[in-house]
Amino acid sequence: MNGIYLDLLRREIENRVINRHIDEICIKQKLLQIVLGKQALFVSLYSELPAVYLSKRVKIGFDKLEKFTNAINSSRIERLEQYDFMPVLGIVVEKTRAANRACAQLIISLYREAPNFIIKTTRTKKSLYSRYIEKKPKRSILDVSPQELEQIYKKQPSKFHAYLLKEFEGLDKNLAGELTPVRIVHLQKILACGKVKPRVVSVSPFKLSLFANEYLKEYDLLNLLFEDNVKQFLEAKTKESVAARKATMIRNIERQLVRLQQKALSNEEIESYRIKGELILANLLKIEKGSRHICVQNSYDNKEIVITLDPQITAQANAQHYFLKYKKLKRGLPKIQERIRRLEQEITEIKDASFNLPDLPKTRCGKDKKTEPFHRFELSSGAIVYAGKHARSNQELTFSFARPNDYFFHIRSYEGAHVILRAKIPRGQRPNKRDIDDAASIAAYFSKAKKQKNVPVSYTQRKYLKKNKKGKPGSVILMREDVVFVDPKLPE
Repeated sequence: MNGIYLDLLRREIENRVINRHIDEICIKQKLLQIVLGKQALFVSLYSELPAVYLSKRVKIGFDKLEKFTNAINSSRIERLEQYDFMPVLGIVVEKTRAANRACAQLIISLYREAPNFIIKTTRTKKSLYSRYIEKKPKRSILDVSPQELEQIYKKQPSKFHAYLLKEFEGLDKNLAGELTPVRIVHLQKILACGKVKPRVVSVSPFKLSLFANEYLKEYDLLNLLFEDNVKQFLEAKTKESVAARKATMIRNIERQLVRLQQKALSNEEIESYRIKGELILANLLKIEKGSRHICVQNSYDNKEIVITLDPQITAQANAQHYFLKYKKLKRGLPKIQERIRRLEQEITEIKDASFNLPDLPKTRCGKDKKTEPFHRFELSSGAIVYAGKHARSNQELTFSFARPNDYFFHIRSYEGAHVILRAKIPRGQRPNKRDIDDAASIAAYFSKAKKQKNVPVSYTQRKYLKKNKKGKPGSVILMREDVVFVDPKLPE
C-alpha cells in the first residue's frame, strides 16, 4: 500500500475508529489484529501485500500479543496521523489511570521492504520486527503545478515515471507507471475530495489502479477492496503452504519406500541364503580354516557358485549365519511388503487431502523421529546396538537407558557418540567377537575419526562407568576397559 492509497483509506475509516477502545492486539503469522470490540483494525505485514483495513473481529487462529496488549490495553483512539503521504500510519491513543493520563502512539509502517508495527510510549518503544525503515519525506504531489509537469514530460517522456518516483511522496512503481500530467491533475482532484473508485488489475501479484481501463473488479471503497483482497491473498498463501507441506511429506515417504524396496528381496534372493548354508554343510571337508570364500557346485542348478565366508569363525558357524539370515529375511518380507502398501496408501491419502492443514495425515516417519532418541541397529546375531545422537542423547543412553551388563563403546582420543551393545547372551558371558567388532565400528563411525582406518575403540560393561563431573556433558570415566582396533562403518 503506497502513501496515497493509505491517505484515502485513512479518510474512509478514521470516523469509524476514533474514540473506540482497544481491547487487545493479536497476530496470526503476519496478519495483525487491533481489536476494537466486535470490529478490528487488520494490518497485513506481508511484503507482497502490506495493507490496513477495518472489518469484523476474527477470534479463531489468532494469538494474543501480550507485550503490546499490556502497553495499550483499554486505551482510547484519539486520532489517526499520516505525514505527507508517507506509507506510515500513526494511531494516537490515550490511557487514563486514576488521575493520570498517558498517551502512546501505534505506528504502522507499510514500506514493502520491511513492514512493521511499533508502539511508542513516553518511556518505551516496542517493535514487532527488528528491521524498521525511517525515511525523510519527499515533495507532495499536491504542490506541483500542471505547467511544471508538462515541461518535464516533454523533455524526457521515457524518464517521467522514474522522476515521479524519485521526487514525490506516496507513489509506488505501479501508480507512477500509469501517471501522465493529465492524470496527475485528476489525482490531485481525487486527493482533494477524498472520493475514489479503485480497481484491482491482478490478484497475484496484487496490482491496484485508479486509472486502468481493463481490470478484474471495481470497488466503491478502498477499505472493501483491501478487506476482500487480503483475504484472497491469505487463502492463496495457505494453499501454497499446504501444497508445499504435502510435497515434503510425500518426498519423505518416497525415501522410505526406496529403502524398504531395497530391503524387500525377492523369494529367489532369500532362498539363496538357505542354499548357501546347505552347500557349506555339504562341503565341510573342502573348506580350509581361515578361508574367505569357497567355490562349489550348486546342486539346484548345476552351476558353480562362490560363497563368501567369515575367516574368523568356523565353517559350521558360517552355515548357521546364512540360515539365520534366511530366516530373518523370510520372516521380515511380509512385514516389509505390508509397510510398503501402507506407505503407498499414505501417499494417496495426502494427495487427496483437502486444503486444510490440520486435516493432513501425520506420517509415521514424523512420529518415529520424535520417539527415537538414539540411532538403532540390529546385528545378525539378534543383538541391538544403540548410538547417541548428541551430548544430551549420550547422557540419557548411557546413564538412563543402558543396563549394568550392557557393553559401552567409545572412540579413543576423539570426540564421538556413546554406543551401547545389548547382546542376547546368558548372564555372565561375553558377546561374540563379531558383535564387539560391529559395535566398535559403529562407535568409530559416529566420531571425529570417521574417515580414518584401524582406529582404537574402548569398551567395557556399563557397570564399570561413572560420570566425569569435571568434564563436559556426556564425558565418562572407565574404571576398567578393553581396546579393539576397527575400521569405521555401519552394519549391512
